[in-house]
Amino acid sequence: MTQQWLIPIDDSDSALLPITWVINNLSAWREMPHIHLLNVQPNLPRDIGRFINADTLREFHLESGMKVLAPALAQLKTAGLIAELHVLIGEAAPTITQFAEDKHCTQILLGTRGHSGLKGTLLGSVAMKLVQLSKIPVLLVR
Repeated sequence: MTQQWLIPIDDSDSALLPITWVINNLSAWREMPHIHLLNVQPNLPRDIGRFINADTLREFHLESGMKVLAPALAQLKTAGLIAELHVLIGEAAPTITQFAEDKHCTQILLGTRGHSGLKGTLLGSVAMKLVQLSKIPVLLVR
């Protein structure tokens, strides 16, 4: 059975670290896992719906998400790999964990910014929340 790997991507430089890790370790796998690239767009304030229709908001989120996913997809394509692209809306950590469960992912690969100690605790990073919420193994790449 092919493994399903989820790589959440945001607009930070560290989000691309798992892509580099996958490419650098290609020879380690007999069969390349199926890769899902996911961008989670933040919810916009509810009252914005009074001014912009739902279809326009969906298009905005999809366009923004695909723009964020483009560098990761380009790196994978250059290495001869393909990925399935997904854009969702919501709070990052719960949305990522729910997606991973729904798609039966076997691993989540997440780039971290390297914050630790008090700064990391105060920031309440997505990585920390994801590790707490996920029932699926999370590989943090620095």
